[in-house]
Amino acid sequence: MVQLVAGTRAVECNLVVFDKNGTLVDQQSVLLELAMARRNAVSKNLSLKIAEHWEKAVGVDLKKEEIDNSGPLATLPRREELLVTATAFYLNDVPWRKAVSLASKAYDEADDSIKPPYGSILFDGIADMLQRLKRHGLKLAVASTDTHRRTEESFKALGIDSLFDAVVGGDDVTRGKPHVDMVLEACRIVGTGVGDTVVVGDSLSDIQMGLDAGAEACIGVLTGSGTKEELETLTDIIIDSAAELGISD
Repeated sequence: MVQLVAGTRAVECNLVVFDKNGTLVDQQSVLLELAMARRNAVSKNLSLKIAEHWEKAVGVDLKKEEIDNSGPLATLPRREELLVTATAFYLNDVPWRKAVSLASKAYDEADDSIKPPYGSILFDGIADMLQRLKRHGLKLAVASTDTHRRTEESFKALGIDSLFDAVVGGDDVTRGKPHVDMVLEACRIVGTGVGDTVVVGDSLSDIQMGLDAGAEACIGVLTGSGTKEELETLTDIIIDSAAELGISD
């Protein structure tokens, strides 16, 4: 096994499972591009009034360019967010079955309108860090609430796809974060035990996922939604950025 270094701590592991948005890439830029595309599609298929209600329902204020990092858009896999959207339509007098159909139609149109890397911007030093870990023999995986396809295409456009041994999207598992399914699926694909795995993420749901799965360690980063005070309630390994991760000689 390889000794992964995070701050003053060193942890032996074979696999590192990273969250994507807020950990490897800037969550704000990804969500704003996605939100704008989906709002435009909702407005086109229904009305401007319903599009404004949709923003509130999923935790978006596009005029202020603000995203609620604990809201549906930021935290839910697509299939669960669709139910929130359909409910917003239903509360605006759209019959339920039609609301479900229109929600899916609008999201399909929105997702097709944006291209890789879908607003993803790597945080400084992330590509170098991933290459460093890979050179020393660590297996790398990503566990994202985003879809498998969008995650893979984003990484390909960013030039880091070849560094990952496993990609697990929100549509690859039955239960999203903070349930353990994504970590277990990454371990299954790579062929390593969860006890030899480290989870790295910016949110409480990332850390809780790793803890409940039985990961060797969970590392919190301060580049996303979680504050130091929040992350300290679940882990004592917290660093400013995933770019700081290193290997012990």
